[in-house]
Amino acid sequence: MRALLLCLVVAACGPKVEPRAPSYDEDFPTDKAAQPSAPAAAPVARADAPPGKGVRTGTIDRAKLVAVLDHGPGEFLRQLEVTASMDGNRFVGWQLVQLVDRDSPLAAIDVVPGDVLLALNGQPLSRPDQLQTVWDSLRTANEVVADLWRGPTKLQLRFAIEPKVAN
Repeated sequence: MRALLLCLVVAACGPKVEPRAPSYDEDFPTDKAAQPSAPAAAPVARADAPPGKGVRTGTIDRAKLVAVLDHGPGEFLRQLEVTASMDGNRFVGWQLVQLVDRDSPLAAIDVVPGDVLLALNGQPLSRPDQLQTVWDSLRTANEVVADLWRGPTKLQLRFAIEPKVAN
């Protein structure tokens, strides 16, 4: 009796194994030649966006910039609400939903809800480590250049940082 009970306990505690492969694996074709390959999408040329109400160029005081940098990206990002802009499954950039702080210096810049930030100083910002890299580089940068899309058009914001740092 104990031997039977021991066998039942061992069988009940053993791994649960499904002898058949899961059905979701069967949904994918195994012949790579049978899979249709989608042609790579050609980059779309975009016209320059017409000027908006804000400024696209100017000067940033280095002392004020360093004070913002000292507070970290989290404090800065509280001024705005963004969402990921996707092209299918591919991340494109960060789309501005709204400026939360209307008294922020960002309110004077030519950005409107719907604009998509692609890169800052030529660097993408799709991952937190990329944001931190750009954030840290601004301490010694001599300008801030933001590449954006506004609908089917593109625009660039370019601000010199004064006084300049010798690189």
